[in-house]
Amino acid sequence: MGFRRRAVIALAGCAALAAAPVRAQAFPPTEAGARALIAQFAPGSTVDVDAAMTRLRPTATDYRTVYGEPRASRLEAAHRQLWASGQVIAGKAGQTEILVVFASTDDLIAGKPVAGEFPGGYAKVAGDLRPGVPIVRFKFVEPGKTAGMAFDGLVHVNGRWVFIPGPWRVD
Repeated sequence: MGFRRRAVIALAGCAALAAAPVRAQAFPPTEAGARALIAQFAPGSTVDVDAAMTRLRPTATDYRTVYGEPRASRLEAAHRQLWASGQVIAGKAGQTEILVVFASTDDLIAGKPVAGEFPGGYAKVAGDLRPGVPIVRFKFVEPGKTAGMAFDGLVHVNGRWVFIPGPWRVD
């Protein structure tokens, strides 16, 4: 009986230790990981959208992992207002499908064909991008349609996804 009790306690302790990394890795730096994260913001989701947005807020280090200076500092300063506004990623009612373009900053820097799927402003800032960062553009659309609520700048850095939209708007 003593061994069984200790084994249960040990397993419970292992589960508690493992829970934090599992949550942190819930959305891996893959297209599937991005889709799962984006689905939280789809119409009908029961996720606390405000909390999910808070988890997407980049740190100063995150900005500098994706962009060189001075763009990183300018984006960080400009986005303070964006984050303070309480705006959230969201699709409109009926936009139940998610279209995802998954790439790497390497693709945008090199001007590969997938770069054409991103807003044209990324060509303007390609020289400021750091290589090797997964980056996503996505849309919430009605079934069978391609137009909808579009978002860009979902990037995976420092072990998590963050949202750094519209980098060309900041000069």
